[in-house]
Amino acid sequence: MNKVWLILLISGLTALTIFNPADVLIGLSSAGNKAVKLCLELCAVYAVWTGIFNILSKTKISKWLNKLLSPVVNFIFGKNTLSNESKQLVSMNMSANILGMNGAATPLGIKAIDSMNKDNKTGKATFPMIMLVVICCTSIQILPTSIIGMMTSAGSKNPSAIILPSIIAGLCSTAIGIILVKMCHFVELKLQKKGSKNG
Repeated sequence: MNKVWLILLISGLTALTIFNPADVLIGLSSAGNKAVKLCLELCAVYAVWTGIFNILSKTKISKWLNKLLSPVVNFIFGKNTLSNESKQLVSMNMSANILGMNGAATPLGIKAIDSMNKDNKTGKATFPMIMLVVICCTSIQILPTSIIGMMTSAGSKNPSAIILPSIIAGLCSTAIGIILVKMCHFVELKLQKKGSKNG
C-alpha cells in the first residue's frame, strides 16, 4: 500500500510540475494546512470517544455490552469459536463501529485479533479473524460521527443528513459481507471433510 501512495504522490507532483509548476509549493502548503486543521478538529472528537471507551472497558458497562451483543456475536461468529476475552473485545469493537468511531474501534479490533490468535497454531487467518475484519470494513454506523465531523469542518449546513444513507449502506454491506464469509467458510469445511475422507 505504501508503494501505491508513493507512486500516486510522485505521479501527481510530476504532472503538476510539468503543467503548472508555479502552483506546486502553493498546493503542497495549502494541502498541508488543511490536513493539520482537519486532524486537530477531529482530534477532540476522537479524544472524547476514546476516553469513553477506556472508561467502559474498566467498568462493568463493558460486561453489560458483552451480554447485550452476545446473541449477535454468537450468531455471526459461532457459539464456541471465541473466548470470553475475545467476545468482550469484539463487542466493544462493534459498539465503537456502530457509533461511527472507527479510530477508537481500531485498537479494540487489533486487541481482539491478538486475543483470537493466542490459540491459533496454524499461523493463518482463522474464520473469526476474517469475519471481524469484514465486519470492521463494512460496519453499520448509527452515528457516523467521523463523517459528520468532517462535513461540519467543511462547512456543511446539514451534516446529519448522512445518517440515514449511512445506516442503509452499512446494513447492506455488512449483511453481504457476513453471508459471503459464511459461505466461503462452509465451502472450506466441506473441502476439509472430503480431504480427510480421501486421506
